[in-house]
Amino acid sequence: MNAHRRLQEADSIKLERLPLSELRQGRHGKHHDIVARIAAEIEALPDGEALRIPLDGMQVSLANLRSAISRAMTSRRVKIGTFSDGESLCVWRKTAGTARYERKRGSRQKVVQGLGR
Repeated sequence: MNAHRRLQEADSIKLERLPLSELRQGRHGKHHDIVARIAAEIEALPDGEALRIPLDGMQVSLANLRSAISRAMTSRRVKIGTFSDGESLCVWRKTAGTARYERKRGSRQKVVQGLGR
């Protein structure tokens, strides 16, 4: 009986054909508007400046906002750095000129390994 019911449900579904040109390609998540605005601001930043985004007016968690911005900038092939102090999220474009301001990954690990010898 269940197989018969599933077959009837499958037959009742109306399928529609449409040209591929009408399909919206790409991700348009729920934070799209704010992330698109932030991404445009980041791309316009001069080298050595960061964009401060206050978190108190956002209806998005810090983690979700950071992830959405990271996805948007990755799709635009722009490398970014982020920092949060709990009240705001700071985002900047990573360039050769900003490397001295960024945390060096792995340097602590090298120091700890050096102490163990």
